[in-house]
Amino acid sequence: MQKRRCTCGAIAHVRRRIRRLADGSEEVIHEMSCPVCGQTGPAIPEAGSDEASASAAAVQAWNEMIARLRPLES
Repeated sequence: MQKRRCTCGAIAHVRRRIRRLADGSEEVIHEMSCPVCGQTGPAIPEAGSDEASASAAAVQAWNEMIARLRPLES
């Protein structure tokens, strides 16, 4: 799956991190992050899936978000 460029024009990367929840537990999430402007895509929890599937879902969510922001480039 091809990643769309960020709104600033840079190439974003998939980032895996641990997020602490309100109840004190932790979950692993995957999200796209732009190294230039810092924009991030939707957080995709890894729970119930493997790392590759969660990364692919993060790329897909990023592409959909960018398509909504720049609809004429579709």
